[in-house]
Amino acid sequence: MKEQLERLIALQEADLRLEELAERARRLPEMVEAAGRPLHTAHAFRDCTQHTFETTGKARKSCEQELAAQEQVLSKLQDRTTKGEIKTNREYQAHLLEVEMAKKKRGEIEEQLLILMDAVDAKKKDLAQAEAAAKEAEQRFNAEKTALEGSVGALDEEAAGLRRKRESLVAAVEPALLQRYEKLKGAKKGQALAGVNKDGSCMSCRLQVQPQVVAEVKRATAILTCSYCHRILYWAGDPVQIVPVPDKPAELLEVEEAAETTE
Repeated sequence: MKEQLERLIALQEADLRLEELAERARRLPEMVEAAGRPLHTAHAFRDCTQHTFETTGKARKSCEQELAAQEQVLSKLQDRTTKGEIKTNREYQAHLLEVEMAKKKRGEIEEQLLILMDAVDAKKKDLAQAEAAAKEAEQRFNAEKTALEGSVGALDEEAAGLRRKRESLVAAVEPALLQRYEKLKGAKKGQALAGVNKDGSCMSCRLQVQPQVVAEVKRATAILTCSYCHRILYWAGDPVQIVPVPDKPAELLEVEEAAETTE
């Protein structure tokens, strides 16, 4: 019975690993998507930075055009004095006020242009950093995606080996015991067997197993189950030490044989 129990343990290990591999294969698209999230974030930040850079550049260009237009206004005002268009002192005073206001506006536009030029330079640096970060994120994602997709072959190979191992184990387990195992596996989410710790507790339900049952589990001479979770139990504590019986000395054997002959 000990051999049968060992085969069931190996069978459960193979089944649990097969389920783990199947779950990993099912989650592969999700894992690839998760690996791509930093890349999406980096692309979104780069696009936002690009938009800000372009918007700031357009604002600077518009400010430059406005400055050019104001320069023309100021130039035309100054031309009035050279062309003799100003006739009276009142007109001259009004003209000086217009020139002063035009220069003031030009100064304000120039100040705004300087601010925008600095902003464009800053946004240009931000964009360069965002593009570098996006490129790095893309390289990292491609590496992770390649690794994930490349692991599929190794997982398939491992699963194929486990299925072959399972077939040989199934063939070596008694049919009634195998049917019992399969039923428990379906009812217990793949955990048909449970180990018993050296403290005497079931490793699945964490409850204490009766001492007599623990002793019988150690001997592994019968299939026993946990009275709480009903899983098949096996000893998972320290290996059971079998103390060998020492050989009797030859002289003692001769004495015993002579005694038996005498009788």
